[in-house]
Amino acid sequence: KVTLMMIDQNNKEHIQDTFKPDPTSSSFKKPETEMNIASGCPLFLPLKRLDDPNSAYVKDDVMFVKIMVD
Repeated sequence: KVTLMMIDQNNKEHIQDTFKPDPTSSSFKKPETEMNIASGCPLFLPLKRLDDPNSAYVKDDVMFVKIMVD
């Protein structure tokens, strides 16, 4: 499983989402066209939330994303 975590640099209100990749999916095979079908967490973090001045996911033009693979 793959876990993505966007780190909140102030309040520790991290956002986390997990998905289980399917190794047989065409997303993980050699591309036969210009690009593969995307895989992951498409609703992980809306851009509006990143732009919110009250959030601290981006601070001083820096953001941290933690990726854990089990």
